[in-house]
Amino acid sequence: METPPTPPSGFAPDDRGRYLPYSLPRRWVGDMLYAARKVPVIACERVIRVKAMHELRRKTPRPPSWSSLMIKAMGLISMKMPELRRAYLGFPWGRIYEAPYSVASVIFGRQFRGEEATFFAPMLHPERLSVDKIGGKVQAWKTDPIEAHGALRRLVRNAKPPRPIRRLMWWFGLNWFGLMRARYFGTFAVNSVASIGGRMLQFATPLTQVLYYGAVNRDGEMLIQFAFDHRVYDGITVAVASVRLEEVLNNELIEEVKNLPATRAAAGGE
Repeated sequence: METPPTPPSGFAPDDRGRYLPYSLPRRWVGDMLYAARKVPVIACERVIRVKAMHELRRKTPRPPSWSSLMIKAMGLISMKMPELRRAYLGFPWGRIYEAPYSVASVIFGRQFRGEEATFFAPMLHPERLSVDKIGGKVQAWKTDPIEAHGALRRLVRNAKPPRPIRRLMWWFGLNWFGLMRARYFGTFAVNSVASIGGRMLQFATPLTQVLYYGAVNRDGEMLIQFAFDHRVYDGITVAVASVRLEEVLNNELIEEVKNLPATRAAAGGE
């Protein structure tokens, strides 16, 4: 019988691993999670039926992304439901602020200094934009130089100071002045990992609500999940919002997507 080899007395250089710097993208995600730690987030989910939109997208050349559709749908719903434009501000006393318009906090990934980073940028008045324009703005955020967009420059710039200063900036922006919070952080966010077959199980957000959506199954059904700040509204508001989301996707946005070829031709996009 062979004698097993004797393990080395020390570690080989390749066995010791390595330390990595805490990059700017990890900083701003960490700051966001720190700001979200005291928000009493409640999660609610519902299956909505979007078979008509699913089939229409398959027939439409260059169909709008589900992200663009969800961003516009949430903007339209928010204008009819002021509760979705509200936020809890904790200083100098606890109070509710209602924004005069909706602002989507768009979450997307892009390369930044050699790593895949998660960015977020505010989009004002998404309900006034076509789904094509929404998709175009998001694509520009993903591909243009960082310096070309103020929201991206601000995110990078604010991740550079020492941690106490960064945390103070986040606290001030989220708790002091309502309109600043709405314009810089958004009144709602839309996020998804459906494109890689994922599903969110835990939720952390400093915003009043985040909509997560899944992939459409063969029956034309989609699982959506709302994470919301229970200090601002209750579960019945989420239930109503989910019903209206389904209605908007199957009515107003169906008509918009049907008219996309003519709209693009008129704009010289075909």
